[in-house]
Amino acid sequence: MDMWHGLVCVAVLFAAEIGAITVIGQDVTVAAGDDALLFCQLVETTEPLTSVIWQRQTKEKATNTDFFAVTSDGKEEHINGLRDRVKFTGNILRLNGSILLSNVTALDEGIYTCIFSIFPSGPYKTEIRLTVLVPPVVSVSTDVPPVAGDAEEILATCTAANAKPAAEVLWSLGALSDSVKVQTNVTVDSEGRFTVKSSLIGVASKDLNQKKVQCLVTHPGLKGKLELNYTLIIHYPPEVVYIISAGDQGKACEFQCEADANPKPTNFIWSRHFPVKEPLSSGVNSCQLTPDSNGLYYCVVSNQYGKAVGSLYVHVTSTESTACWILFIIALLVGVLVMIQCPLYLQNRTRRVDVWVVQTSLLGPYLAVVEGLILLTVSFFPGT
Repeated sequence: MDMWHGLVCVAVLFAAEIGAITVIGQDVTVAAGDDALLFCQLVETTEPLTSVIWQRQTKEKATNTDFFAVTSDGKEEHINGLRDRVKFTGNILRLNGSILLSNVTALDEGIYTCIFSIFPSGPYKTEIRLTVLVPPVVSVSTDVPPVAGDAEEILATCTAANAKPAAEVLWSLGALSDSVKVQTNVTVDSEGRFTVKSSLIGVASKDLNQKKVQCLVTHPGLKGKLELNYTLIIHYPPEVVYIISAGDQGKACEFQCEADANPKPTNFIWSRHFPVKEPLSSGVNSCQLTPDSNGLYYCVVSNQYGKAVGSLYVHVTSTESTACWILFIIALLVGVLVMIQCPLYLQNRTRRVDVWVVQTSLLGPYLAVVEGLILLTVSFFPGT
């Protein structure tokens, strides 16, 4: 008899548990800036509903605070400033008290309590945890431009800042994977936001300048993997100085001084002596030379990291040919103007270039006559 009595008691308790009035809900995780649907529903009751009240507890406000209420007749009340950010999406007749919280921020993270009041049983509630994912603010940079040398230094840093939870930061290095290494540092602030800094460490050299790398960032608050392309910038002093011809400026020849450096050279000094004693010009990268300027020239270029020098030996000559005058006289006889620019001889270091520039007007049908007159004149003036 006692055994059957015990079985009846267990059956009654199990039935009561199955039929208990319950508020169901589910935790929510959203990214900052998105909307959060907070689902809440009362089940296993036929008692009339009087109201639904929402409270929340956040890091900013450690105690439960009412922020929204809706009565059985559908009248809504917004409390404590959330106002238009809260929209009732439930159905009073179906005992659904769900709300939509729009434009969620990190300050909205916390515990939300949904409370149903029914008569005569009283209030029933459930707690819903809202987790807000804060995507990182990502950048790639160098605090101080690396300078070519022998010591290891930071070549670039990829930063994924102020994220919840911490972001994952990786590098795609291609051919540079064997010449640089990666160093990662993670910090967290008082608000629980993580900053990840991943730095490329290596010996800065001219060869690394303008090399391409890629920073890869993943985070649950991002729609996909973030890929940031970056070009390494290495500073170095001038190494090789080039002196090139910039063409003729009338009777003068102009030369330009160029150098391989980063940043580009900021100062150019031309001189006849090295070390420089009496500069010919300063601050410009060109120098004009005439036939009176024959000799050795130096161009000293510099930026904030150093200087380099290049040299050029110039020999300029200017002559006139008697044949020029003969041709000019004959051209006058046939009414045609002939202009001749005399030879220019330049010697740039060990290279010699002989340039003859002859500009003539078109002789047209008289060209054969002119050629015959030239030969005739030469025969009459064999000494020319």
